[in-house]
Parts: sequence; C-alpha cells; structure tokens
Amino acid sequence: MSEPNASQTTRARRVLTALRALPPGVLDQLADHAAGPNADQLARVRAALAAPDPEAALVEALDGLTLDDTTPIAPFALQALGRQLGDGAAALRAELDHVRDGRRALIEAGQEALAGATDPALAALVGDALALLGDDAPFAALREALGALADSHALLGALADGAALGAQVGALRARRDAIAGAAARIGELPALLARARAYATARDDQIAAARLALAAATLHDDGWPEAFALALAAELLPEARGIATRIEGRALAEGRLEVVATTAGQLAALAARRADRDAELAAVCDEALARAQLPGGADAARALVARAGRLGAGAPSRAVRAQLLAGQVHELLGDAAAARRAFRDVMPGANALGLRHELGWAALHLGRLEAAQGQAFRGGENLELAQGIGRALGDGSLFALAVAARIEHAADRGTAAAILAEAGPNPPAIRDELRRRFDARWPA
Repeated sequence: MSEPNASQTTRARRVLTALRALPPGVLDQLADHAAGPNADQLARVRAALAAPDPEAALVEALDGLTLDDTTPIAPFALQALGRQLGDGAAALRAELDHVRDGRRALIEAGQEALAGATDPALAALVGDALALLGDDAPFAALREALGALADSHALLGALADGAALGAQVGALRARRDAIAGAAARIGELPALLARARAYATARDDQIAAARLALAAATLHDDGWPEAFALALAAELLPEARGIATRIEGRALAEGRLEVVATTAGQLAALAARRADRDAELAAVCDEALARAQLPGGADAARALVARAGRLGAGAPSRAVRAQLLAGQVHELLGDAAAARRAFRDVMPGANALGLRHELGWAALHLGRLEAAQGQAFRGGENLELAQGIGRALGDGSLFALAVAARIEHAADRGTAAAILAEAGPNPPAIRDELRRRFDARWPA
C-alpha cells in the first residue's frame, strides 16, 4: 500500500472514533451475526483495532473500499448495539404488550379488590399495585424506548456519514437506560400482586383473592382456570363470565370442546344461583353447542335446548335466542328439516325486535341449508342478508362464513370470483382464508 493521504487518514480516524464509542462487546456480537462481505470487512476492522497502531491499521484495512463501501461500518455497529438492546428487551416487549392490553382491566380488578378489602394491610398492598398501574411514566418510557428500537433500522439506513454517529450511539444508550429504569419499576407489579393474593388467601377473603387472581391472569395471560375457580367460589358472576370467555375461546381454538362444555355448565350454574337469566341462557347456549358436537352428547344437548326454551318463556328476546339455539343444535345433530323450521321461526321475531346479531346468524344457517338442498335463490338471498349484517356489525366470522357459503354454492367460477372481490376491504386473514376456499372450490 502507498503512503496514506489525508482523506484516508481522516476516514480511518472517524471510523476508529465511532467504534470506540460503542459499549464493550458490541463488535464481538456483530461479528457473530455477520456473513459474507460484511463478515470479511468486520474481521479486518477488528484485527486493526487490536493492532499496536489502530489508526494506521484501519487505513490499511479500509484501503480499496470506496466511501460508499465504508459507510456501512457505522450502521453495522449501531445495528449491533440495537441487537444487543433488542435481544434483551424481546421478552420485556411481549410482557409490555400484555400489560398494556390488560392495564385497564388490571386497574378495575384492583379497585374492586381494594373496595372490598377491610384489612388495612391488604388494602395497602393493593393500593401500592394500583399506584404503580396508575403511574403512566414507566409505561410511557418503555413504549417510547421500545418503539424507538423498532424504528432503528430505518434510522440506521438513513445514516449518511460518521459525523452523526456519536449522537446516534448516545440516543441508543439513552433508550437502553430508559428501558432498564422502566423495567425495574414495572417489575415491582407481579410481586405486589402476588403478595396481595397471598395475604387475601391467608385471610380467607374470597372476593379479594378472586379479583387479584383475575388481575394476575390478565398481567401474565395465564392462570385463567384458577382465576375462574376462585370467581365461581366467590360468586362473582361478571368476572366469571369474562374469564370463561378467555378459557372457552382458547379451548375452541385447540378443539377441546369438553373444556367449553364444562366451563359453560359451571357458569350457567352460577348464573342460575344469581338469578341472572340472560347470563344463564348465554352459558346454556355455549354448553349445548359444545355437547352437540361431542360423542354421546346428543341427549344432553337436547335437554339444554329445552332448558333454554324455559329461560326464554315470557321474554321475547330470550325466546328468539333460545329458538336460534334449537336450530343450531338440530343442524349439528343432522336434522336439517327441523333446523330449517327453527331458523325460519327466528327471523321474523329477530327482525321485529331489532336483534341484528340473531337475525344474521339465523340467515346464515338457513341460507346454507337451503343452498345445500338446491334452493339457490332463497339460499342466496339469506346468505346475502347474513353477509350484509356481518359487515354492518363488524362481525368478521359471520361475514366470512356467509361469503364462503356464497362462493361454495355460486353458479359458476365468474360469479364466485365476483363474490370473493366483495371481501376486499376486510382484514388480510379473512381475505386469505376466503381466497383459499375459492381456489379449492373453483380451481383455475
């Protein structure tokens, strides 16, 4: 190599200054993740840093690279720092999402627990947890810091030269410090809730224990069965209904219908004890639909339909819901004629009472049964009605099922394609599923 000129020396000095500003170990981490030309370049840079005269060694290491080739060194180093922060914050980011999504529910559960806590020690523990939940500062700091890290690739890609490198490193370090400080503060919350739960249990305060179990389950998105059992024992019907929704939703996704049936049955029993007929009917419907799909569950499902009919007596809206359940159970048990009769009975009452949800689902089931029987016009009308109600109510399941049924029973591929196009404004997951069904039913 010839004698270095002033430009090469300045460039080497700039890179050396920038790399020395990084925390210890960052380049080692970067080298572990690098590949191809980047790995070769970093190997030369790391060797130069270990030389007796790092500046001179860098001049040689960077020889032959254009300025555009060299500038990635700074972004790569910053990306290493970002990775160092991001790897450590990944679990924290997931926990923050849970806390952020459930924070209001946590506060409400904590406030109810505090209102029912007559013991000063328990009240103090719950009060500390509420004070932390009500303090937005640590949550805001984490959101800002993690959000900034998520945007770091765009920031690094815009870095044009090494002059701004020191400021960017300082910003990333500040974000790291913000994460550490906020995490330490928020990290107090699980311990506070655990202490309050243990104290409530020791004092045999069932209501406070149940509500704090709900708060802990909300925080961790775990422990829902225990929280449900405690809510049942304390006879907290609204809390139990909310927890049951979580348990049943997860069980349905996993195909565990026996869990749905058991949970709904326990909830129905609590609602009956609390004389809440609307809640009891809703739980009876969930249990009946689950049992109708379980082996040997037909008789139990029919008995639950009869129970729903009794709950609907004298209350028009409950009567409509009970009749809708009857149609769904008949359909699941293979009695299409009885199901069609039940759904036809539902629709006038649902329409008169403004029960759009019930009207839409009755139209969906009836339309599918009619289309399967060859009644294309009547089936199509009802499926279009269900699709329109699903869109108006924002009910993605109703909308998608109606569109899927219309695609299945379309007269030809062109008609089916036009129906598929109507799903355009919906979320990608719905569009993708409908496209999959279209391709399966109408292959090119």
